[in-house]
Amino acid sequence: MIRFWRSLIRSSSFLRKEVFVIFRQPRLLITLVLGPFLILFLFGIGYRNEARALRTLFVAEANSPIAQQVEEYATTLGPQLIFAGVTDDEEAALNRLRRGEVDVVAVTPVNAMEKIRSNEPAVFSLYHREIDPFQVEYVNYFGQIYIDEVNRRALMAIAQEGQMDASNVQDDLAEARQNASTLREALQAGDESAAQQKRASLRGNLDAVSLAVGASLGLLSGVEQTLGPSDNPGQVSELLNTLSSASEKTESLGGMDGEPQDKDQQIQRVTEIEEDLETLESRLDEFTSISPDVLVRPFRSEAQSIATIQPDAADFYTPAVIALLLQHLAVTFAALSIVRERTVGTMELFRVSPLSAGEALVGKYLSYMLFGALIMALLTLLLIYVLQVPMLGRWLDYVLVVAALLFTSLGIGFIISLVSSDESQAVQYTMIVLLLSVFFSGFLLSLDLIWQPVRLVSWAVPTTYGIILLRDIFLRGLPPNYQFLLTLFAIGAALFLLSWLLMRRLVTSR
Repeated sequence: MIRFWRSLIRSSSFLRKEVFVIFRQPRLLITLVLGPFLILFLFGIGYRNEARALRTLFVAEANSPIAQQVEEYATTLGPQLIFAGVTDDEEAALNRLRRGEVDVVAVTPVNAMEKIRSNEPAVFSLYHREIDPFQVEYVNYFGQIYIDEVNRRALMAIAQEGQMDASNVQDDLAEARQNASTLREALQAGDESAAQQKRASLRGNLDAVSLAVGASLGLLSGVEQTLGPSDNPGQVSELLNTLSSASEKTESLGGMDGEPQDKDQQIQRVTEIEEDLETLESRLDEFTSISPDVLVRPFRSEAQSIATIQPDAADFYTPAVIALLLQHLAVTFAALSIVRERTVGTMELFRVSPLSAGEALVGKYLSYMLFGALIMALLTLLLIYVLQVPMLGRWLDYVLVVAALLFTSLGIGFIISLVSSDESQAVQYTMIVLLLSVFFSGFLLSLDLIWQPVRLVSWAVPTTYGIILLRDIFLRGLPPNYQFLLTLFAIGAALFLLSWLLMRRLVTSR
Protein backbone atom coordinates (compact mmCIF):
# COMPACT_ATOMS: atom_id res chain seq x y z
CA MET A 1 0.00 0.00 0.00
CA ILE A 2 2.86 2.34 0.78
CA ARG A 3 4.27 1.77 -2.70
CA PHE A 4 0.84 2.35 -4.22
CA TRP A 5 0.35 5.68 -2.38
CA ARG A 6 3.83 6.82 -3.28
CA SER A 7 3.17 5.96 -6.91
CA LEU A 8 -0.17 7.79 -6.79
CA ILE A 9 1.48 10.89 -5.27
CA ARG A 10 4.18 10.91 -7.93
CA SER A 11 1.54 10.60 -10.69
CA SER A 12 -0.64 13.32 -9.17
CA SER A 13 2.25 15.75 -9.25
CA PHE A 14 1.77 15.84 -13.03
CA LEU A 15 -1.85 16.72 -12.50
CA ARG A 16 -0.97 19.94 -10.70
CA LYS A 17 1.89 20.72 -13.08
CA GLU A 18 -0.08 20.31 -16.32
CA VAL A 19 -3.19 22.04 -15.01
CA PHE A 20 -1.24 25.11 -13.91
CA VAL A 21 0.56 25.24 -17.25
CA ILE A 22 -2.78 25.34 -19.03
CA PHE A 23 -4.52 27.75 -16.64
CA ARG A 24 -1.69 30.22 -17.00
CA GLN A 25 -2.98 30.65 -20.59
CA PRO A 26 -6.51 32.15 -20.19
CA ARG A 27 -6.69 33.16 -23.85
CA LEU A 28 -6.17 29.55 -24.83
CA LEU A 29 -9.04 28.43 -22.59
CA ILE A 30 -11.38 31.09 -23.95
CA THR A 31 -10.43 30.16 -27.52
CA LEU A 32 -11.01 26.45 -26.92
CA VAL A 33 -14.49 27.05 -25.48
CA LEU A 34 -15.81 30.02 -27.44
CA GLY A 35 -14.14 29.17 -30.76
CA PRO A 36 -16.18 26.01 -31.52
CA PHE A 37 -19.29 27.66 -30.09
CA LEU A 38 -19.00 30.65 -32.43
CA ILE A 39 -18.24 28.39 -35.41
CA LEU A 40 -21.43 26.38 -34.81
CA PHE A 41 -23.41 29.57 -34.19
CA LEU A 42 -22.30 31.14 -37.49
CA PHE A 43 -22.86 27.86 -39.33
CA GLY A 44 -26.38 27.60 -37.89
CA ILE A 45 -27.44 31.09 -38.94
CA GLY A 46 -25.61 31.02 -42.27
CA TYR A 47 -26.50 27.58 -43.65
CA ARG A 48 -29.43 27.46 -46.06
CA ASN A 49 -30.85 24.06 -46.93
CA GLU A 50 -32.00 25.08 -50.40
CA ALA A 51 -31.08 23.74 -53.81
CA ARG A 52 -28.90 26.09 -55.81
CA ALA A 53 -30.70 28.12 -58.47
CA LEU A 54 -29.02 27.91 -61.89
CA ARG A 55 -29.05 30.74 -64.44
CA THR A 56 -30.02 28.90 -67.63
CA LEU A 57 -29.64 30.22 -71.16
CA PHE A 58 -31.51 28.33 -73.90
CA VAL A 59 -30.32 27.85 -77.48
CA ALA A 60 -33.02 27.20 -80.08
CA GLU A 61 -33.47 27.78 -83.82
CA ALA A 62 -35.00 31.14 -84.59
CA ASN A 63 -38.76 31.04 -85.24
CA SER A 64 -38.91 27.30 -84.51
CA PRO A 65 -41.97 25.93 -82.66
CA ILE A 66 -39.81 24.79 -79.75
CA ALA A 67 -38.32 28.28 -79.36
CA GLN A 68 -41.82 29.67 -78.94
CA GLN A 69 -42.51 27.19 -76.12
CA VAL A 70 -39.20 27.58 -74.26
CA GLU A 71 -39.97 30.85 -72.51
CA GLU A 72 -43.46 29.73 -71.49
CA TYR A 73 -42.12 26.47 -70.05
CA ALA A 74 -38.83 27.76 -68.58
CA THR A 75 -40.42 30.52 -66.54
CA THR A 76 -42.86 28.15 -64.87
CA LEU A 77 -40.68 25.10 -64.14
CA GLY A 78 -39.64 26.14 -60.63
CA PRO A 79 -37.43 28.49 -58.60
CA GLN A 80 -34.21 26.50 -59.21
CA LEU A 81 -34.25 27.50 -62.89
CA ILE A 82 -33.53 31.19 -63.50
CA PHE A 83 -34.51 31.92 -67.08
CA ALA A 84 -31.66 33.84 -68.77
CA GLY A 85 -33.21 34.13 -72.24
CA VAL A 86 -33.24 32.36 -75.61
CA THR A 87 -30.69 32.72 -78.39
CA ASP A 88 -30.03 31.03 -81.72
CA ASP A 89 -26.23 31.51 -81.46
CA GLU A 90 -24.80 28.48 -79.65
CA GLU A 91 -21.18 29.70 -79.70
CA ALA A 92 -22.14 33.05 -78.19
CA ALA A 93 -24.08 31.25 -75.47
CA LEU A 94 -21.07 29.04 -74.65
CA ASN A 95 -18.85 32.12 -74.46
CA ARG A 96 -21.22 33.61 -71.89
CA LEU A 97 -20.96 30.36 -69.96
CA ARG A 98 -17.14 30.48 -70.05
CA ARG A 99 -17.24 34.04 -68.68
CA GLY A 100 -19.50 32.91 -65.82
CA GLU A 101 -22.45 35.06 -66.89
CA VAL A 102 -24.73 32.01 -66.84
CA ASP A 103 -24.52 28.64 -65.05
CA VAL A 104 -26.04 26.36 -67.69
CA VAL A 105 -26.56 26.51 -71.46
CA ALA A 106 -29.42 24.27 -72.63
CA VAL A 107 -29.31 23.50 -76.35
CA THR A 108 -32.72 22.38 -77.59
CA PRO A 109 -32.91 19.50 -80.07
CA VAL A 110 -33.03 20.25 -83.80
CA ASN A 111 -35.86 18.60 -85.77
CA ALA A 112 -37.28 17.09 -82.58
CA MET A 113 -40.44 15.70 -84.20
CA GLU A 114 -38.48 13.99 -86.97
CA LYS A 115 -36.28 12.28 -84.37
CA ILE A 116 -39.28 11.10 -82.38
CA ARG A 117 -40.96 9.76 -85.52
CA SER A 118 -37.70 7.92 -86.28
CA ASN A 119 -37.91 6.19 -82.89
CA GLU A 120 -35.14 8.34 -81.39
CA PRO A 121 -35.39 10.57 -78.30
CA ALA A 122 -34.97 14.31 -78.78
CA VAL A 123 -31.97 15.26 -76.63
CA PHE A 124 -31.54 18.53 -74.70
CA SER A 125 -27.78 19.13 -74.30
CA LEU A 126 -26.77 20.84 -71.05
CA TYR A 127 -23.40 22.59 -70.87
CA HIS A 128 -21.85 23.78 -67.59
CA ARG A 129 -18.48 24.82 -66.19
CA GLU A 130 -18.52 23.05 -62.83
CA ILE A 131 -15.45 21.19 -61.53
CA ASP A 132 -16.86 20.22 -58.13
CA PRO A 133 -17.99 16.55 -58.49
CA PHE A 134 -21.02 17.19 -56.29
CA GLN A 135 -22.08 20.20 -58.35
CA VAL A 136 -21.61 18.20 -61.56
CA GLU A 137 -24.00 15.58 -60.20
CA TYR A 138 -26.40 18.33 -59.17
CA VAL A 139 -26.46 19.75 -62.72
CA ASN A 140 -27.18 16.25 -64.10
CA TYR A 141 -29.97 15.83 -61.55
CA PHE A 142 -31.24 19.32 -62.33
CA GLY A 143 -31.46 18.48 -66.06
CA GLN A 144 -33.22 15.18 -65.41
CA ILE A 145 -35.81 16.74 -63.10
CA TYR A 146 -36.74 19.48 -65.56
CA ILE A 147 -36.80 17.20 -68.59
CA ASP A 148 -39.12 14.89 -66.64
CA GLU A 149 -41.34 17.91 -66.06
CA VAL A 150 -41.34 18.74 -69.78
CA ASN A 151 -42.22 15.11 -70.57
CA ARG A 152 -45.00 15.23 -67.99
CA ARG A 153 -46.50 18.30 -69.61
CA ALA A 154 -46.37 16.64 -73.02
CA LEU A 155 -48.14 13.57 -71.62
CA MET A 156 -50.69 15.77 -69.89
CA ALA A 157 -51.52 17.40 -73.23
CA ILE A 158 -52.02 13.92 -74.71
CA ALA A 159 -54.23 12.94 -71.78
CA GLN A 160 -56.31 16.08 -72.15
CA GLU A 161 -56.81 15.37 -75.83
CA GLY A 162 -57.78 11.78 -75.03
CA GLN A 163 -60.31 12.94 -72.49
CA MET A 164 -61.77 15.36 -75.00
CA ASP A 165 -62.12 12.44 -77.42
CA ALA A 166 -63.81 10.44 -74.68
CA SER A 167 -66.18 13.35 -74.05
CA ASN A 168 -67.07 13.44 -77.74
CA VAL A 169 -67.97 9.74 -77.50
CA GLN A 170 -70.91 10.73 -75.34
CA ASP A 171 -72.75 11.86 -78.47
CA ASP A 172 -72.21 8.44 -80.08
CA LEU A 173 -73.38 6.73 -76.90
CA ALA A 174 -76.51 8.86 -76.71
CA GLU A 175 -77.26 8.04 -80.35
CA ALA A 176 -76.55 4.35 -79.66
CA ARG A 177 -78.98 4.33 -76.75
CA GLN A 178 -81.61 6.02 -78.92
CA ASN A 179 -81.09 3.45 -81.69
CA ALA A 180 -81.27 0.59 -79.15
CA SER A 181 -84.53 1.95 -77.75
CA THR A 182 -86.01 2.34 -81.26
CA LEU A 183 -84.78 -1.18 -82.16
CA ARG A 184 -86.55 -2.64 -79.13
CA GLU A 185 -89.77 -0.81 -80.04
CA ALA A 186 -89.51 -2.05 -83.66
CA LEU A 187 -89.05 -5.63 -82.47
CA GLN A 188 -92.00 -5.34 -80.14
CA ALA A 189 -94.11 -3.95 -83.03
CA GLY A 190 -92.87 -6.70 -85.38
CA ASP A 191 -91.41 -4.17 -87.85
CA GLU A 192 -88.49 -6.27 -89.18
CA SER A 193 -87.41 -3.68 -91.78
CA ALA A 194 -87.07 -0.89 -89.18
CA ALA A 195 -85.38 -3.30 -86.76
CA GLN A 196 -82.79 -4.28 -89.38
CA GLN A 197 -82.05 -0.61 -90.10
CA LYS A 198 -81.61 0.24 -86.40
CA ARG A 199 -79.38 -2.80 -85.88
CA ALA A 200 -77.02 -1.46 -88.54
CA SER A 201 -77.06 2.03 -87.01
CA LEU A 202 -76.41 0.62 -83.53
CA ARG A 203 -73.50 -1.43 -84.84
CA GLY A 204 -72.00 1.69 -86.40
CA ASN A 205 -72.37 3.65 -83.16
CA LEU A 206 -70.61 0.95 -81.15
CA ASP A 207 -67.78 0.70 -83.69
CA ALA A 208 -67.19 4.46 -83.39
CA VAL A 209 -67.23 4.25 -79.59
CA SER A 210 -64.74 1.35 -79.64
CA LEU A 211 -62.28 3.30 -81.78
CA ALA A 212 -62.47 6.47 -79.66
CA VAL A 213 -62.39 4.73 -76.28
CA GLY A 214 -59.55 2.39 -77.21
CA ALA A 215 -57.35 5.38 -78.10
CA SER A 216 -58.20 7.43 -75.02
CA LEU A 217 -57.83 4.93 -72.17
CA GLY A 218 -54.21 3.87 -72.70
CA LEU A 219 -52.77 5.92 -69.83
CA LEU A 220 -55.29 4.74 -67.26
CA SER A 221 -54.88 1.14 -68.44
CA GLY A 222 -51.11 1.46 -67.92
CA VAL A 223 -51.70 2.62 -64.35
CA GLU A 224 -53.91 -0.39 -63.63
CA GLN A 225 -51.31 -2.76 -65.09
CA THR A 226 -48.61 -1.14 -62.92
CA LEU A 227 -50.68 -1.91 -59.84
CA GLY A 228 -50.49 -5.60 -60.76
CA PRO A 229 -53.07 -8.36 -61.06
CA SER A 230 -56.15 -8.10 -58.90
CA ASP A 231 -59.21 -10.20 -58.19
CA ASN A 232 -61.40 -7.22 -59.05
CA PRO A 233 -61.23 -5.79 -62.58
CA GLY A 234 -60.10 -2.20 -62.86
CA GLN A 235 -62.10 0.69 -64.24
CA VAL A 236 -60.58 0.42 -67.72
CA SER A 237 -60.98 -3.35 -67.88
CA GLU A 238 -64.59 -3.11 -66.75
CA LEU A 239 -65.32 -0.37 -69.26
CA LEU A 240 -63.79 -2.31 -72.16
CA ASN A 241 -65.55 -5.52 -71.10
CA THR A 242 -68.88 -3.68 -71.05
CA LEU A 243 -68.23 -2.28 -74.52
CA SER A 244 -67.25 -5.70 -75.85
CA SER A 245 -70.35 -7.25 -74.33
CA ALA A 246 -72.61 -4.66 -75.99
CA SER A 247 -70.91 -5.21 -79.38
CA GLU A 248 -71.23 -9.01 -79.16
CA LYS A 249 -74.90 -8.80 -78.23
CA THR A 250 -75.54 -6.43 -81.14
CA GLU A 251 -73.81 -8.81 -83.55
CA SER A 252 -75.89 -11.74 -82.27
CA LEU A 253 -79.23 -10.05 -82.85
CA GLY A 254 -81.40 -11.72 -85.44
CA GLY A 255 -79.52 -15.00 -85.31
CA MET A 256 -76.33 -13.55 -86.77
CA ASP A 257 -74.33 -15.94 -84.57
CA GLY A 258 -75.82 -18.91 -86.44
CA GLU A 259 -78.54 -19.71 -83.94
CA PRO A 260 -82.16 -18.70 -84.67
CA GLN A 261 -83.71 -16.41 -82.07
CA ASP A 262 -87.34 -15.70 -81.39
CA LYS A 263 -88.80 -12.27 -80.81
CA ASP A 264 -88.64 -12.44 -76.98
CA GLN A 265 -84.95 -13.39 -77.06
CA GLN A 266 -84.14 -10.46 -79.35
CA ILE A 267 -86.05 -8.02 -77.13
CA GLN A 268 -84.20 -9.40 -74.09
CA ARG A 269 -80.84 -8.89 -75.88
CA VAL A 270 -81.70 -5.31 -76.81
CA THR A 271 -82.72 -4.60 -73.19
CA GLU A 272 -79.34 -5.92 -72.04
CA ILE A 273 -77.60 -3.74 -74.66
CA GLU A 274 -79.40 -0.68 -73.29
CA GLU A 275 -78.20 -1.54 -69.79
CA ASP A 276 -74.63 -1.99 -71.07
CA LEU A 277 -74.74 1.37 -72.83
CA GLU A 278 -75.99 3.07 -69.68
CA THR A 279 -73.15 1.49 -67.68
CA LEU A 280 -70.67 2.47 -70.38
CA GLU A 281 -71.81 6.08 -70.31
CA SER A 282 -71.45 6.19 -66.52
CA ARG A 283 -67.90 4.74 -66.67
CA LEU A 284 -66.83 7.25 -69.32
CA ASP A 285 -68.13 10.08 -67.12
CA GLU A 286 -65.85 8.82 -64.33
CA PHE A 287 -62.86 8.67 -66.70
CA THR A 288 -63.32 12.18 -68.04
CA SER A 289 -63.61 13.52 -64.48
CA ILE A 290 -60.02 12.44 -63.64
CA SER A 291 -57.49 15.30 -63.77
CA PRO A 292 -54.96 14.95 -66.64
CA ASP A 293 -52.20 15.73 -64.13
CA VAL A 294 -53.24 12.73 -62.03
CA LEU A 295 -53.33 10.52 -65.13
CA VAL A 296 -49.72 11.31 -66.12
CA ARG A 297 -48.46 11.33 -62.52
CA PRO A 298 -50.67 8.76 -60.78
CA PHE A 299 -48.11 8.03 -58.03
CA ARG A 300 -46.16 10.24 -55.67
CA SER A 301 -44.02 9.69 -52.60
CA GLU A 302 -44.24 11.30 -49.18
CA ALA A 303 -41.24 10.64 -46.92
CA GLN A 304 -41.96 10.42 -43.21
CA SER A 305 -39.35 10.01 -40.49
CA ILE A 306 -39.92 7.91 -37.38
CA ALA A 307 -37.14 9.80 -35.59
CA THR A 308 -38.13 11.70 -32.46
CA ILE A 309 -36.92 14.98 -33.95
CA GLN A 310 -35.83 16.20 -37.36
CA PRO A 311 -32.70 18.27 -36.64
CA ASP A 312 -31.54 21.12 -38.79
CA ALA A 313 -28.03 21.19 -40.26
CA ALA A 314 -26.40 22.89 -37.26
CA ASP A 315 -27.94 20.42 -34.80
CA PHE A 316 -26.99 17.47 -36.99
CA TYR A 317 -23.34 18.51 -37.21
CA THR A 318 -22.99 19.43 -33.51
CA PRO A 319 -22.15 15.88 -32.27
CA ALA A 320 -19.64 15.50 -35.11
CA VAL A 321 -18.01 18.82 -34.21
CA ILE A 322 -17.80 17.79 -30.55
CA ALA A 323 -16.17 14.47 -31.46
CA LEU A 324 -13.70 16.00 -33.90
CA LEU A 325 -12.83 18.88 -31.59
CA LEU A 326 -12.36 16.60 -28.59
CA GLN A 327 -10.05 14.28 -30.50
CA HIS A 328 -8.00 17.13 -32.00
CA LEU A 329 -7.74 18.89 -28.64
CA ALA A 330 -6.53 15.75 -26.85
CA VAL A 331 -4.16 14.72 -29.63
CA THR A 332 -2.64 18.20 -29.88
CA PHE A 333 -2.00 18.70 -26.15
CA ALA A 334 -0.68 15.18 -25.66
CA ALA A 335 1.48 15.40 -28.79
CA LEU A 336 3.24 18.52 -27.50
CA SER A 337 3.50 17.35 -23.89
CA ILE A 338 6.47 14.96 -23.86
CA VAL A 339 8.24 16.77 -26.70
CA ARG A 340 8.17 19.91 -24.56
CA GLU A 341 9.51 17.96 -21.55
CA ARG A 342 12.40 16.78 -23.68
CA THR A 343 13.07 20.29 -25.00
CA VAL A 344 13.23 22.01 -21.59
CA GLY A 345 15.24 19.16 -20.04
CA THR A 346 12.60 17.81 -17.67
CA MET A 347 13.03 14.34 -19.11
CA GLU A 348 16.57 14.22 -17.66
CA LEU A 349 15.10 14.75 -14.19
CA PHE A 350 12.67 11.87 -14.75
CA ARG A 351 15.57 9.55 -15.48
CA VAL A 352 17.31 10.19 -12.17
CA SER A 353 14.14 10.36 -10.07
CA PRO A 354 12.24 7.37 -8.57
CA LEU A 355 9.43 8.20 -11.01
CA SER A 356 8.63 5.28 -13.32
CA ALA A 357 7.46 5.55 -16.93
CA GLY A 358 4.02 4.23 -16.02
CA GLU A 359 3.57 6.78 -13.22
CA ALA A 360 4.57 9.65 -15.48
CA LEU A 361 2.22 8.49 -18.21
CA VAL A 362 -0.72 7.94 -15.83
CA GLY A 363 -0.18 11.42 -14.39
CA LYS A 364 -0.27 13.00 -17.82
CA TYR A 365 -3.36 10.98 -18.79
CA LEU A 366 -5.19 12.14 -15.64
CA SER A 367 -4.17 15.76 -16.21
CA TYR A 368 -5.41 15.95 -19.76
CA MET A 369 -8.51 13.85 -19.03
CA LEU A 370 -9.46 16.41 -16.39
CA PHE A 371 -8.68 19.33 -18.65
CA GLY A 372 -10.59 17.81 -21.61
CA ALA A 373 -13.58 17.07 -19.38
CA LEU A 374 -13.65 20.69 -18.20
CA ILE A 375 -13.52 22.06 -21.74
CA MET A 376 -16.26 19.66 -22.91
CA ALA A 377 -18.47 20.55 -19.94
CA LEU A 378 -18.28 24.27 -20.70
CA LEU A 379 -18.77 23.78 -24.44
CA THR A 380 -21.70 21.38 -23.92
CA LEU A 381 -23.47 23.84 -21.63
CA LEU A 382 -23.14 26.57 -24.24
CA LEU A 383 -24.45 24.31 -27.00
CA ILE A 384 -27.41 22.99 -24.99
CA TYR A 385 -28.56 26.19 -23.29
CA VAL A 386 -27.50 28.88 -25.76
CA LEU A 387 -27.76 27.23 -29.19
CA GLN A 388 -30.62 25.00 -27.98
CA VAL A 389 -29.08 21.84 -29.42
CA PRO A 390 -31.40 18.92 -28.51
CA MET A 391 -30.12 16.36 -26.01
CA LEU A 392 -32.48 13.37 -26.01
CA GLY A 393 -30.23 10.77 -24.41
CA ARG A 394 -28.86 10.21 -20.92
CA TRP A 395 -26.03 12.32 -19.57
CA LEU A 396 -24.29 9.24 -18.17
CA ASP A 397 -24.07 7.78 -21.67
CA TYR A 398 -22.66 11.08 -22.92
CA VAL A 399 -19.99 11.09 -20.18
CA LEU A 400 -18.96 7.51 -21.02
CA VAL A 401 -18.56 8.30 -24.71
CA VAL A 402 -16.60 11.50 -24.02
CA ALA A 403 -14.33 9.63 -21.60
CA ALA A 404 -13.69 6.83 -24.11
CA LEU A 405 -13.00 9.27 -26.94
CA LEU A 406 -10.73 11.41 -24.77
CA PHE A 407 -8.81 8.38 -23.46
CA THR A 408 -8.23 6.99 -26.95
CA SER A 409 -7.30 10.34 -28.47
CA LEU A 410 -4.72 10.97 -25.73
CA GLY A 411 -3.11 7.66 -26.64
CA ILE A 412 -2.65 8.86 -30.24
CA GLY A 413 -1.23 12.16 -29.00
CA PHE A 414 1.28 10.58 -26.60
CA ILE A 415 2.53 8.19 -29.28
CA ILE A 416 3.06 11.15 -31.61
CA SER A 417 4.90 12.98 -28.83
CA LEU A 418 7.13 9.99 -28.10
CA VAL A 419 8.14 9.39 -31.72
CA SER A 420 8.60 13.08 -32.64
CA SER A 421 12.01 14.69 -32.37
CA ASP A 422 10.71 18.26 -31.91
CA GLU A 423 7.50 20.29 -31.60
CA SER A 424 7.35 21.08 -35.33
CA GLN A 425 7.30 17.39 -36.21
CA ALA A 426 4.64 16.72 -33.56
CA VAL A 427 2.42 19.47 -35.01
CA GLN A 428 2.79 18.00 -38.51
CA TYR A 429 1.77 14.53 -37.30
CA THR A 430 -1.17 16.08 -35.46
CA MET A 431 -2.39 17.79 -38.63
CA ILE A 432 -2.16 14.49 -40.51
CA VAL A 433 -4.40 12.89 -37.88
CA LEU A 434 -6.83 15.81 -38.18
CA LEU A 435 -7.02 15.53 -41.98
CA LEU A 436 -7.49 11.78 -41.72
CA SER A 437 -10.34 12.33 -39.27
CA VAL A 438 -12.06 14.99 -41.38
CA PHE A 439 -12.11 12.89 -44.53
CA PHE A 440 -12.61 9.36 -43.18
CA SER A 441 -14.63 9.68 -39.95
CA GLY A 442 -17.98 10.48 -41.55
CA PHE A 443 -17.65 14.17 -40.66
CA LEU A 444 -17.87 15.36 -44.28
CA LEU A 445 -19.10 12.26 -46.10
CA SER A 446 -21.27 9.41 -44.93
CA LEU A 447 -19.31 6.22 -44.33
CA ASP A 448 -21.57 4.50 -46.86
CA LEU A 449 -19.93 6.59 -49.59
CA ILE A 450 -16.45 5.25 -48.77
CA TRP A 451 -15.25 2.13 -50.57
CA GLN A 452 -15.50 -0.77 -48.13
CA PRO A 453 -11.79 -1.80 -48.12
CA VAL A 454 -10.80 1.83 -47.53
CA ARG A 455 -13.44 2.07 -44.80
CA LEU A 456 -11.08 0.09 -42.57
CA VAL A 457 -9.16 3.35 -42.15
CA SER A 458 -12.34 4.96 -40.83
CA TRP A 459 -12.71 2.36 -38.10
CA ALA A 460 -9.16 3.09 -36.93
CA VAL A 461 -10.06 6.76 -36.25
CA PRO A 462 -11.61 7.48 -32.81
CA THR A 463 -13.75 10.31 -34.23
CA THR A 464 -15.69 7.76 -36.32
CA TYR A 465 -16.97 6.02 -33.19
CA GLY A 466 -17.51 9.34 -31.43
CA ILE A 467 -19.70 10.77 -34.21
CA ILE A 468 -21.90 7.66 -34.40
CA LEU A 469 -22.27 7.33 -30.62
CA LEU A 470 -22.89 11.02 -29.92
CA ARG A 471 -25.48 11.36 -32.70
CA ASP A 472 -27.39 8.42 -31.27
CA ILE A 473 -27.33 9.99 -27.82
CA PHE A 474 -28.03 13.60 -28.81
CA LEU A 475 -30.48 13.23 -31.69
CA ARG A 476 -32.05 9.77 -31.31
CA GLY A 477 -32.14 9.43 -27.53
CA LEU A 478 -30.69 5.91 -27.82
CA PRO A 479 -28.18 4.26 -25.49
CA PRO A 480 -24.72 3.99 -27.04
CA ASN A 481 -23.80 1.03 -29.18
CA TYR A 482 -21.82 -0.82 -26.53
CA GLN A 483 -19.88 -2.79 -29.13
CA PHE A 484 -18.57 0.50 -30.54
CA LEU A 485 -17.97 1.87 -27.04
CA LEU A 486 -15.96 -1.20 -25.97
CA THR A 487 -14.04 -1.10 -29.25
CA LEU A 488 -13.13 2.53 -28.58
CA PHE A 489 -11.91 1.67 -25.06
CA ALA A 490 -9.98 -1.32 -26.45
CA ILE A 491 -8.22 0.88 -29.01
CA GLY A 492 -7.42 3.32 -26.20
CA ALA A 493 -6.01 0.53 -24.01
CA ALA A 494 -3.81 -0.70 -26.87
CA LEU A 495 -2.55 2.83 -27.47
CA PHE A 496 -1.88 3.27 -23.73
CA LEU A 497 0.18 0.07 -23.67
CA LEU A 498 2.17 1.18 -26.71
CA SER A 499 2.70 4.64 -25.16
CA TRP A 500 3.93 3.03 -21.94
CA LEU A 501 6.44 0.88 -23.81
CA LEU A 502 7.77 3.91 -25.73
CA MET A 503 7.85 6.02 -22.55
CA ARG A 504 9.68 3.30 -20.67
CA ARG A 505 12.30 3.08 -23.36
CA LEU A 506 12.71 6.88 -23.33
CA VAL A 507 13.01 7.15 -19.54
CA THR A 508 15.45 4.26 -19.16
CA SER A 509 17.65 5.22 -22.10
CA ARG A 510 20.84 7.14 -21.41
